[in-house]
Amino acid sequence: MSLLSSILDPGFRQAASVLIEIGPDRRDIGDLATLVSGIEINTSRTEAATGTLTIDDRRREDGQWMAADSGLFQRSQPIVVSADFQTHVDEIFRGYMVELKPELPQNGGEAKLVVELQDEGVALNREHMRRVWGEDAPITDLAILTELVAPLNLDVDPDSDDGQSARSLSMDGTPIQFLRDRATANGFELIFSGGGVYFGPKRLEGEAQPVIMVYAGSGTNCLTWAISDDAQKPDAVGFEIAPRDEGADPVVEIVTPNLPVLGTTAAAEEGAGLGTPSIWRISREGDEPEEVTRARAQAAANDNSFKIRATGELDGTLYGHVLRVGALVRVDGTGERNGGLYYTDKVTHAFTTDGYRQRFELIRNGTGDSDSLGAAPLSSAISAISSLF
Repeated sequence: MSLLSSILDPGFRQAASVLIEIGPDRRDIGDLATLVSGIEINTSRTEAATGTLTIDDRRREDGQWMAADSGLFQRSQPIVVSADFQTHVDEIFRGYMVELKPELPQNGGEAKLVVELQDEGVALNREHMRRVWGEDAPITDLAILTELVAPLNLDVDPDSDDGQSARSLSMDGTPIQFLRDRATANGFELIFSGGGVYFGPKRLEGEAQPVIMVYAGSGTNCLTWAISDDAQKPDAVGFEIAPRDEGADPVVEIVTPNLPVLGTTAAAEEGAGLGTPSIWRISREGDEPEEVTRARAQAAANDNSFKIRATGELDGTLYGHVLRVGALVRVDGTGERNGGLYYTDKVTHAFTTDGYRQRFELIRNGTGDSDSLGAAPLSSAISAISSLF
């Protein structure tokens, strides 16, 4: 049984189906849809979205292969993959075909065409560039990004952040490598989706995605659920900068997280009774300005405050939506401590003959369920850490 015929079978709870559109004009793949045996799309806040499209190819009497010789599957061919829930369609992935891998085993009935995919950011990985930004005047990271993506006709998300402003910022590599480095330096996300790009911090405010339901009777849409609560991540990050002038004191600073807490209690508070604060220290890189070192420390402190990671799998049909990375989602049915708001870190979307599944990884910097963002950005425990220095 083919992938599309099985997931369109009304006996499978009116399952969500997959929609594949190819080329600049986004044309449907037609009869070849019946040969699709598997689709897997991996999305992440911090890495490129990638995917694999597997087609059971068939050889015609004239010696041509139905998929490989169709002209539809070519390197750098645009492709959009969406989930069709019958009442609405949610886009999952937009990008390009980056590798074609025909597989022709001895048994011709097992022949396949495997197509590897990558998001639209791959178009920024084609030319090695050497350039110094901000030679004449300071320029923000967002202004650099806007200029680099302009030839791709991508929309820059209006919620994107300016990032740092610098002079004489050297670029020696491909644009996508440079932009990911700038995202890391700011503690930002760089997400390509839906014909646009987002460059900015975690979006911890606003409307959450539809609820993930665990042990909710007929309302259950989550098939598996597990939690990892890491006590080894630091509660703060420190740095020291040597004095520029002889006899002056060095700059010594401890940076604590400044993000809203998802829950009623910051995760760091549970380790406050150990006596010794958990602090990592970073070193200044080269002759970078003090504000750049401080920004890196802040990014590390914020990232390490997300000590809780949840993993699980959704029945995509029962969930009825595409779970998106870089967005809030509420979890219900996991108890008072582990229920509430989480931030979506990674999602793998898989269409197989078993239906549509979404394997997820969620992160959180607090515990406790509340209807709002709960605790203030700086908890009492973290404030206490700062007072020690």
